[in-house]
Amino acid sequence: MHRAARKTCLSDDALGWIGIVLALMAVIVLDKGSPPRKWHAAIMWTLTALFGVLIWGRQKRNSWIFWFYWAACLLLHVVVMWVIFGQLLPRLILGTLYVVPLAFAESLFLFVIFVRLERKLARHRAG
Repeated sequence: MHRAARKTCLSDDALGWIGIVLALMAVIVLDKGSPPRKWHAAIMWTLTALFGVLIWGRQKRNSWIFWFYWAACLLLHVVVMWVIFGQLLPRLILGTLYVVPLAFAESLFLFVIFVRLERKLARHRAG
């Protein structure tokens, strides 16, 4: 395996493990004061969508613009998950696998938005 490919695999693996640890911490914290498994779908949705953006944007990870965009997406996504699962549908307990296709579509959508934003910024800087 080439050195660059091995480095990419290692960084993907490290980001995956970090995501899993953070998701488990979220499960522990959020399960304490609410019905069992209430937040699991929201956590799975968040992990899948935002990890997907990291994978789609593998070549963009060395850009501060990418990380700023990713953090803004994370913040907005968490707020939306709180509104959906905490406010609009507080009694909904949804299986985690039901949200994976939605999360995959969201990650692709967010990455496409980033690519368009990046192109627009590049044109703005050049012109």
